[in-house]
Amino acid sequence: MKSPTLRVQRLLLTIAVPALLAAVALAYAPGLSGDFMFDDITNIVMNPFLPLDHLSVHELLRAAFSVRSGPLYRPISMLSFALNLYIFGPHPYSFKLVNVVIHLANALLVLWLTRRMLSNCRRRYGFEWSSSTLNWASVIIAAAWALHPLNLTAVLYIVQRMTSLAALCTLAAMLAYMYGRERSLAGRRGWPLVWLLTPLFGVIGLFCKEDAALLPLYLLVIEWLVFGFRNQHGQTSRNVLAFYALGLVLPGLAGGALLIHQRFWEGFAGRDFTLPERVLTEFRVVLLYVKWTFFPDIRELALYHDDIRASTGLLHPLTTLWSLLALIAMLALAFWQRRKRPLVCLGILFFFAGQMMESTVLPLELAFEHRNYLPDYGLILAFFSLLLLPVHTGRRYLRASLSWTLAAIILPVLFGALLLRSWEWKDPLSFSYYETLHHPQSQRAQYGLGQVYANLALRGNLKNPELAVQTLAKSAKLSNDIMPDVAMMIVAAGLNLPIEPAWENHAQWLLQNLPFNSQDEASFDSLVNCLPTSCKVLMPQAGVLFDSVLRPGSRARTTLSNPNFWVIYGNYLTFTGRPLNEVVATLEKAAALAPTVPIYRINLAKGYIVTGDLPAAEQQIQALKRLNFLGHLDTDIRQLNERLASARTRANDETPETNGTPGAKTLH
Repeated sequence: MKSPTLRVQRLLLTIAVPALLAAVALAYAPGLSGDFMFDDITNIVMNPFLPLDHLSVHELLRAAFSVRSGPLYRPISMLSFALNLYIFGPHPYSFKLVNVVIHLANALLVLWLTRRMLSNCRRRYGFEWSSSTLNWASVIIAAAWALHPLNLTAVLYIVQRMTSLAALCTLAAMLAYMYGRERSLAGRRGWPLVWLLTPLFGVIGLFCKEDAALLPLYLLVIEWLVFGFRNQHGQTSRNVLAFYALGLVLPGLAGGALLIHQRFWEGFAGRDFTLPERVLTEFRVVLLYVKWTFFPDIRELALYHDDIRASTGLLHPLTTLWSLLALIAMLALAFWQRRKRPLVCLGILFFFAGQMMESTVLPLELAFEHRNYLPDYGLILAFFSLLLLPVHTGRRYLRASLSWTLAAIILPVLFGALLLRSWEWKDPLSFSYYETLHHPQSQRAQYGLGQVYANLALRGNLKNPELAVQTLAKSAKLSNDIMPDVAMMIVAAGLNLPIEPAWENHAQWLLQNLPFNSQDEASFDSLVNCLPTSCKVLMPQAGVLFDSVLRPGSRARTTLSNPNFWVIYGNYLTFTGRPLNEVVATLEKAAALAPTVPIYRINLAKGYIVTGDLPAAEQQIQALKRLNFLGHLDTDIRQLNERLASARTRANDETPETNGTPGAKTLH
């Protein structure tokens, strides 16, 4: 018969888990009313292939492969956005709500994983931790992770569902591996879980986001410190070694070879930092991640961290060297404590394993908080295991009580910080205001606030419309791209304000002297889309800016490898009434730059049909058929064939158009 104390403990634990989930949901509730932002716009809002008319296989596949967010297209994540839109509609609230549900599921998996990890460490190292201690420690660790404000951007920044879904699959794979190894060590059949279910979850995660490729590194850390590469007889397990040879070494070599084959370093051409500068800067950035995990001051946290300047050497700035030494010290601490405090070692190495992709050599932006969504679990595990799980028995009651009291105090502090930060994300104006308040040197934060003011002004809801231009001017002073200058032109045109020549001159200088980047592309797109409406007065400025890019010797021209630019330029030529053969030439350049991206070939085939080059259109359709894996392009190919057949029936009666806007409008 169970003692009353045990029954009370079980009852409290039964209440604790739903209370944890309720606290997390409550903390995120204010931010659910926020809007789409940043990459949400291109991946979700402006994605023409995401809306589903019905749930046919072709439409689902078309939506799943609609955006090339990564080398694998992240189709599971994109499909989840499409289904979200189909079931709940286009309001961002439902997208954010689904993200919170995924986060809650991840919190349960973290709780489950932590409990198994602590239990296996107790077995291997002989720690005398009671089951009650393990249960409560697991709940506290999971709660600290789920309530940590550093993880907010992976939840309320809608497009980062890619990160949380990949984490969901990675956690499921870890649990499958843990249970498989436990069963094997107990003399039962566990290898199907290790060899089948673990890789299956890992592959599914890869199609959510490439972060799941770090799974073998996470498992290697867990295996070394929890299971020790041993079999049930205490000997080195050949099955384990074979698993890591096939699941880590070979994929690692293949991935490295692929990166070299694709010449990943060429991706730095559009960045304002080099490969060595990024590597040096990441020492500082990773140490910032450590700081934000242990001291999550919401005044330092933000969606945008473009105010972090690149390191140009170990001593420029000096914090680069100090950061490197601090990270080395963390690793030294981990190895020093690997036997006495294995969970501290495991947590630190887990964190570093999680930074091996996005915080090393890839040509990505310098810092984003969502890169810590799973890695920061390692640091949280290390801290609370040190606080709550004594190495030696007999720790004084007062000391133990203080440790558990401190842990209990930390959770409401994290809850309060998360709630306050979530409240800051409640609407576009609040979000932009606090981003700028916390990071006044962030160009993106200043631009975001200026954009919000501009939208209010254009709708007549801002008493001082010039405030929008003034805020965008602050952004322009910090910017290495033309986005603020173009935004000021568009706002001024819409409000009938004077268009300052300085904006055009500054944008020209940037295009002639700095690499062309994605913000420049978005700026041209906004300007061209505005030309047929309120921005007709900006036709001269648009021409000057395009000439600045296309001029021989321009830095933008030498770094221009963006196919979208040529599509945008083709739209501009269309609006200015240029001959259709010039428009088609821009589509040819776009397709040549990205021959495996279907949309550029679809546009080009339409262009050839309009201009009467039917054999060339047929060639593009055949190329699309070769790209039509899983039939996701069936609808597009069918529609192009129908257009082509119709054009052939008219071929003997009509001459191809050589001028005029109506035909060109079908190219977009």
